[in-house]
Amino acid sequence: MNIDTLVLIIADQNGGKSNQMRSVFEEHELYHQYGGYPKRAISRHQLVAPDMELFIRLSSWHERKHNYQTVKNDITNGKRHPDRRYKVLVAAQVKPTRQLPMTGEELFMKLFADFSIRRGYAVWLNPDRTGQKPFAISSKLAAFLSSNRRASTLAIDSLALHPSASPGTNSINARLLADLLFRT
Repeated sequence: MNIDTLVLIIADQNGGKSNQMRSVFEEHELYHQYGGYPKRAISRHQLVAPDMELFIRLSSWHERKHNYQTVKNDITNGKRHPDRRYKVLVAAQVKPTRQLPMTGEELFMKLFADFSIRRGYAVWLNPDRTGQKPFAISSKLAAFLSSNRRASTLAIDSLALHPSASPGTNSINARLLADLLFRT
C-alpha cells in the first residue's frame, strides 16, 4: 500500500488533536467539504482533488482501545481509488495502552515499516495540556529519522488559536498542517 503523505498528530488524551485536525478544513483544499471548521461529525474519507484522497481519523486508536491490526486495516481500507494519491491524517497518543502497546512515535516508525510512505511527519502538540512536558523525541526516533530521509518530526504550538476557539481567526497551525499534507 502506497501512502503519499502521512501526518500523525501526537498528544496526550484530550490534548486537542481533533481540534487541530479539524482546523485543516479552513484551508482551501478542504473548505468546500463543510464550509470551514466542521463542528459536527466528519467523514473519514475526503476527496481533495480528482487525483487526491484523504483518510482522516480524529480519535486516536489508543483512546478507542484498538490494537495495531485495526490501525493497519483502517489505513489500508481508507484508500478508495488505486489511481489517486493517498494522504493520511491521523491521531495518536503519547503513551502506549494495553491494546496498542506502542507510543505515538513508535506507531509512526511502525507505519513506515508496514507501508510505503513517500513523506511522513510526526507532529507533536506542545506544550501538553498540563504544560509540564517539553517536546523531546526519544533516541530511538532520532536514530530512525537519521536513517530515513522521508520522515520528519516537529512540534506545533498547541495553544495557538484554532477555529473552534475563534471561528473568525484562521489558524496558523491549519496552514502548516495543510502545507505538510498537500504541498510537500
